[in-house]
Amino acid sequence: MKNLPLELEIQNLADAKAKSLIYTRPLRATSYQLIWVSEGEAIFDIDFNEVTIKAGELLVIYIGQVYRMNTNASFNGKKILFSDAFFKQTELDDNFQQVAELLNPDSPNQKVKLDIEKVEKIFSLAEAELKNEADNFQTQIVYGYLRTLLFEAERILEAGQPAVRYSLSDNLTRRFCNAVEKNFHTLKHTEFYMHMLNVCEKTLTRQLKNDIEITPKKYLIKRVVLEAKRMLASSDASVREVSIDLGFDEVTNFNKYFILHTSFTPGAFRDNHRFNF
Repeated sequence: MKNLPLELEIQNLADAKAKSLIYTRPLRATSYQLIWVSEGEAIFDIDFNEVTIKAGELLVIYIGQVYRMNTNASFNGKKILFSDAFFKQTELDDNFQQVAELLNPDSPNQKVKLDIEKVEKIFSLAEAELKNEADNFQTQIVYGYLRTLLFEAERILEAGQPAVRYSLSDNLTRRFCNAVEKNFHTLKHTEFYMHMLNVCEKTLTRQLKNDIEITPKKYLIKRVVLEAKRMLASSDASVREVSIDLGFDEVTNFNKYFILHTSFTPGAFRDNHRFNF
Protein backbone atom coordinates (compact mmCIF):
# COMPACT_ATOMS: atom_id res chain seq x y z
CA MET A 1 0.00 0.00 0.00
CA LYS A 2 1.34 3.43 -0.96
CA ASN A 3 2.08 5.80 1.93
CA LEU A 4 -0.02 8.79 0.84
CA PRO A 5 0.56 12.28 2.30
CA LEU A 6 -1.99 13.19 4.95
CA GLU A 7 -3.46 16.60 4.10
CA LEU A 8 -5.60 16.81 7.22
CA GLU A 9 -5.38 18.53 10.60
CA ILE A 10 -7.61 18.51 13.67
CA GLN A 11 -7.78 21.66 15.81
CA ASN A 12 -9.60 22.72 18.95
CA LEU A 13 -12.07 25.52 18.25
CA ALA A 14 -10.84 27.31 21.37
CA ASP A 15 -7.36 27.53 19.84
CA ALA A 16 -8.81 28.75 16.55
CA LYS A 17 -10.79 31.42 18.39
CA ALA A 18 -7.64 32.65 20.15
CA LYS A 19 -5.79 32.95 16.84
CA SER A 20 -8.67 34.82 15.21
CA LEU A 21 -8.22 37.72 17.63
CA ILE A 22 -5.24 38.95 15.61
CA TYR A 23 -7.14 39.29 12.32
CA THR A 24 -8.81 42.53 11.25
CA ARG A 25 -10.53 41.13 8.17
CA PRO A 26 -12.26 37.92 7.13
CA LEU A 27 -10.09 34.92 6.27
CA ARG A 28 -10.25 33.03 2.98
CA ALA A 29 -10.55 29.28 3.44
CA THR A 30 -7.73 27.47 1.67
CA SER A 31 -9.01 24.07 2.79
CA TYR A 32 -12.32 22.52 3.69
CA GLN A 33 -13.18 23.01 7.36
CA LEU A 34 -15.53 20.65 9.13
CA ILE A 35 -16.77 22.56 12.18
CA TRP A 36 -18.14 20.63 15.16
CA VAL A 37 -19.52 22.31 18.30
CA SER A 38 -19.74 20.14 21.41
CA GLU A 39 -20.69 22.84 23.96
CA GLY A 40 -22.19 26.32 23.78
CA GLU A 41 -22.90 28.20 20.56
CA ALA A 42 -20.31 29.24 17.99
CA ILE A 43 -21.10 32.23 15.79
CA PHE A 44 -19.43 32.58 12.42
CA ASP A 45 -19.78 35.09 9.61
CA ILE A 46 -19.51 32.97 6.45
CA ASP A 47 -19.71 34.70 3.08
CA PHE A 48 -21.31 37.72 4.78
CA ASN A 49 -24.04 35.72 6.50
CA GLU A 50 -24.14 35.13 10.25
CA VAL A 51 -24.35 31.45 11.15
CA THR A 52 -24.91 30.15 14.69
CA ILE A 53 -23.77 26.58 15.32
CA LYS A 54 -25.27 25.02 18.44
CA ALA A 55 -23.93 22.17 20.54
CA GLY A 56 -24.26 18.91 18.64
CA GLU A 57 -24.22 20.58 15.22
CA LEU A 58 -21.76 20.23 12.36
CA LEU A 59 -21.22 22.21 9.18
CA VAL A 60 -18.59 22.48 6.46
CA ILE A 61 -16.89 25.69 5.32
CA TYR A 62 -15.91 25.31 1.68
CA ILE A 63 -12.59 26.13 0.04
CA GLY A 64 -12.73 29.73 -1.16
CA GLN A 65 -15.34 30.95 1.29
CA VAL A 66 -14.52 33.91 3.54
CA TYR A 67 -15.24 33.61 7.22
CA ARG A 68 -14.54 34.96 10.66
CA MET A 69 -15.38 33.77 14.13
CA ASN A 70 -17.20 35.72 16.82
CA THR A 71 -14.61 35.75 19.57
CA ASN A 72 -17.16 36.86 22.18
CA ALA A 73 -19.20 33.67 21.93
CA SER A 74 -18.63 30.85 24.42
CA PHE A 75 -18.22 27.37 22.97
CA ASN A 76 -16.06 24.27 22.68
CA GLY A 77 -15.55 21.94 19.80
CA LYS A 78 -13.25 20.78 17.05
CA LYS A 79 -12.55 21.44 13.42
CA ILE A 80 -10.98 19.27 10.77
CA LEU A 81 -9.08 21.00 7.99
CA PHE A 82 -8.69 18.87 4.89
CA SER A 83 -7.67 19.51 1.31
CA ASP A 84 -9.46 18.84 -1.95
CA ALA A 85 -7.19 15.80 -2.30
CA PHE A 86 -9.52 13.93 0.08
CA PHE A 87 -12.14 13.78 -2.66
CA LYS A 88 -9.65 12.26 -5.09
CA GLN A 89 -9.09 9.15 -2.99
CA THR A 90 -11.84 7.02 -4.51
CA GLU A 91 -14.59 7.27 -7.08
CA LEU A 92 -17.07 7.27 -4.20
CA ASP A 93 -15.40 10.34 -2.65
CA ASP A 94 -15.34 12.16 -5.98
CA ASN A 95 -19.04 11.46 -6.54
CA PHE A 96 -19.81 12.61 -3.00
CA GLN A 97 -18.19 15.98 -3.70
CA GLN A 98 -20.27 16.36 -6.86
CA VAL A 99 -23.69 15.47 -5.45
CA ALA A 100 -23.69 15.76 -1.63
CA GLU A 101 -26.15 18.23 -0.18
CA LEU A 102 -23.56 18.97 2.51
CA LEU A 103 -21.35 20.44 -0.25
CA ASN A 104 -24.04 22.03 -2.39
CA PRO A 105 -22.73 25.36 -3.79
CA ASP A 106 -26.27 26.75 -4.01
CA SER A 107 -27.08 26.10 -0.34
CA PRO A 108 -23.74 26.08 1.48
CA ASN A 109 -22.97 25.62 5.17
CA GLN A 110 -26.02 23.59 6.09
CA LYS A 111 -26.03 22.67 9.76
CA VAL A 112 -26.60 19.06 10.75
CA LYS A 113 -27.54 17.78 14.19
CA LEU A 114 -25.56 14.68 15.15
CA ASP A 115 -25.22 12.44 18.18
CA ILE A 116 -22.64 14.13 20.42
CA GLU A 117 -21.33 10.92 21.99
CA LYS A 118 -20.83 9.26 18.62
CA VAL A 119 -19.07 12.25 17.06
CA GLU A 120 -16.82 12.77 20.08
CA LYS A 121 -15.79 9.11 19.87
CA ILE A 122 -14.87 9.51 16.19
CA PHE A 123 -12.77 12.59 16.95
CA SER A 124 -11.07 10.75 19.81
CA LEU A 125 -10.15 7.84 17.55
CA ALA A 126 -8.88 10.14 14.80
CA GLU A 127 -6.73 12.18 17.19
CA ALA A 128 -5.31 9.02 18.75
CA GLU A 129 -4.35 7.73 15.31
CA LEU A 130 -2.65 11.01 14.42
CA LYS A 131 -0.43 10.63 17.49
CA ASN A 132 0.90 7.34 16.16
CA GLU A 133 3.99 7.19 14.02
CA ALA A 134 2.98 7.61 10.39
CA ASP A 135 2.91 4.43 8.32
CA ASN A 136 1.35 3.10 5.14
CA PHE A 137 -2.09 2.86 6.74
CA GLN A 138 -2.49 6.07 8.72
CA THR A 139 -3.80 8.26 5.89
CA GLN A 140 -6.59 5.88 4.96
CA ILE A 141 -7.52 5.24 8.60
CA VAL A 142 -7.86 8.94 9.38
CA TYR A 143 -9.63 9.65 6.10
CA GLY A 144 -11.99 6.85 7.06
CA TYR A 145 -12.99 8.69 10.23
CA LEU A 146 -13.55 11.90 8.25
CA ARG A 147 -15.57 9.99 5.69
CA THR A 148 -17.75 8.62 8.48
CA LEU A 149 -18.51 12.11 9.79
CA LEU A 150 -19.37 13.40 6.33
CA PHE A 151 -21.54 10.40 5.52
CA GLU A 152 -23.36 10.58 8.88
CA ALA A 153 -24.20 14.23 8.18
CA GLU A 154 -25.24 13.54 4.60
CA ARG A 155 -27.49 10.69 5.70
CA ILE A 156 -29.54 13.17 7.72
CA LEU A 157 -29.64 15.79 4.95
CA GLU A 158 -30.62 13.12 2.42
CA ALA A 159 -33.69 12.06 4.40
CA GLY A 160 -36.78 13.09 2.49
CA GLN A 161 -34.87 14.29 -0.58
CA PRO A 162 -35.89 12.97 -4.02
CA ALA A 163 -33.56 10.28 -5.36
CA VAL A 164 -32.78 12.39 -8.42
CA ARG A 165 -30.67 14.74 -6.28
CA TYR A 166 -28.12 11.97 -5.83
CA SER A 167 -27.91 11.02 -9.50
CA LEU A 168 -25.68 13.62 -11.11
CA SER A 169 -26.70 12.61 -14.63
CA ASP A 170 -30.35 13.34 -13.74
CA ASN A 171 -29.72 16.43 -11.59
CA LEU A 172 -29.42 19.24 -14.14
CA THR A 173 -29.44 21.98 -11.53
CA ARG A 174 -26.51 20.54 -9.61
CA ARG A 175 -24.54 19.96 -12.80
CA PHE A 176 -25.12 23.60 -13.74
CA CYS A 177 -24.03 24.84 -10.29
CA ASN A 178 -20.91 22.64 -10.39
CA ALA A 179 -20.04 23.92 -13.86
CA VAL A 180 -20.43 27.53 -12.76
CA GLU A 181 -18.08 26.93 -9.82
CA LYS A 182 -15.36 25.79 -12.21
CA ASN A 183 -15.83 28.37 -14.97
CA PHE A 184 -17.44 31.60 -13.75
CA HIS A 185 -14.17 33.58 -13.78
CA THR A 186 -14.03 33.49 -17.55
CA LEU A 187 -17.42 32.24 -18.74
CA LYS A 188 -20.30 34.49 -17.70
CA HIS A 189 -22.85 33.79 -20.41
CA THR A 190 -25.52 31.13 -20.13
CA GLU A 191 -24.94 29.99 -23.72
CA PHE A 192 -21.69 28.30 -22.72
CA TYR A 193 -23.37 26.30 -19.96
CA MET A 194 -26.27 25.29 -22.20
CA HIS A 195 -23.75 23.93 -24.69
CA MET A 196 -21.74 22.16 -21.98
CA LEU A 197 -24.84 20.53 -20.48
CA ASN A 198 -26.45 19.90 -23.88
CA VAL A 199 -29.75 21.59 -23.00
CA CYS A 200 -31.72 24.49 -24.41
CA GLU A 201 -32.26 27.75 -22.54
CA LYS A 202 -35.90 26.97 -21.86
CA THR A 203 -35.10 23.62 -20.23
CA LEU A 204 -32.26 24.99 -18.11
CA THR A 205 -34.29 28.00 -16.98
CA ARG A 206 -37.32 25.91 -16.11
CA GLN A 207 -35.27 23.43 -14.08
CA LEU A 208 -33.40 26.08 -12.10
CA LYS A 209 -36.52 28.07 -11.36
CA ASN A 210 -38.24 24.90 -10.20
CA ASP A 211 -35.34 23.73 -7.99
CA ILE A 212 -33.71 26.91 -6.65
CA GLU A 213 -36.06 29.70 -7.77
CA ILE A 214 -33.53 31.59 -9.89
CA THR A 215 -32.71 31.92 -13.59
CA PRO A 216 -29.33 30.82 -14.98
CA LYS A 217 -28.37 34.42 -15.75
CA LYS A 218 -29.15 35.63 -12.23
CA TYR A 219 -27.32 32.67 -10.72
CA LEU A 220 -24.18 33.55 -12.69
CA ILE A 221 -24.43 37.19 -11.62
CA LYS A 222 -24.86 36.16 -8.00
CA ARG A 223 -21.77 33.94 -8.16
CA VAL A 224 -19.57 36.60 -9.79
CA VAL A 225 -20.66 39.22 -7.26
CA LEU A 226 -19.98 36.83 -4.37
CA GLU A 227 -16.46 36.20 -5.63
CA ALA A 228 -15.85 39.93 -5.94
CA LYS A 229 -17.05 40.42 -2.37
CA ARG A 230 -14.78 37.63 -1.15
CA MET A 231 -11.72 39.11 -2.81
CA LEU A 232 -12.43 42.66 -1.66
CA ALA A 233 -13.05 41.63 1.94
CA SER A 234 -10.22 39.13 2.41
CA SER A 235 -7.33 40.35 0.26
CA ASP A 236 -5.24 43.41 -0.48
CA ALA A 237 -5.80 43.06 -4.21
CA SER A 238 -6.62 46.38 -5.84
CA VAL A 239 -10.03 46.90 -7.40
CA ARG A 240 -8.32 46.73 -10.78
CA GLU A 241 -6.72 43.38 -9.88
CA VAL A 242 -10.09 42.04 -8.73
CA SER A 243 -11.71 43.13 -11.97
CA ILE A 244 -8.99 41.44 -14.05
CA ASP A 245 -9.24 38.21 -12.05
CA LEU A 246 -12.98 38.14 -12.73
CA GLY A 247 -12.52 38.67 -16.46
CA PHE A 248 -13.61 42.28 -16.85
CA ASP A 249 -11.90 44.18 -19.68
CA GLU A 250 -12.06 47.54 -17.90
CA VAL A 251 -12.13 48.39 -14.21
CA THR A 252 -14.87 50.93 -14.93
CA ASN A 253 -17.09 48.12 -16.22
CA PHE A 254 -16.44 46.13 -13.06
CA ASN A 255 -17.26 49.16 -10.88
CA LYS A 256 -20.58 49.68 -12.67
CA TYR A 257 -21.38 45.95 -12.45
CA PHE A 258 -20.61 45.80 -8.73
CA ILE A 259 -22.58 48.96 -7.90
CA LEU A 260 -25.55 47.75 -9.97
CA HIS A 261 -25.78 44.46 -8.09
CA THR A 262 -24.78 45.54 -4.55
CA SER A 263 -25.51 49.29 -4.32
CA PHE A 264 -21.94 49.75 -3.00
CA THR A 265 -18.75 50.81 -4.68
CA PRO A 266 -16.02 48.15 -4.39
CA GLY A 267 -14.03 50.45 -2.09
CA ALA A 268 -16.98 51.11 0.21
CA PHE A 269 -17.77 47.41 0.45
CA ARG A 270 -14.16 46.64 1.37
CA ASP A 271 -14.11 49.32 4.07
CA ASN A 272 -17.33 47.97 5.58
CA HIS A 273 -15.80 44.51 6.06
CA ARG A 274 -12.40 45.34 7.54
CA PHE A 275 -13.26 44.82 11.19
CA ASN A 276 -13.62 42.13 13.81
CA PHE A 277 -16.66 41.27 15.91
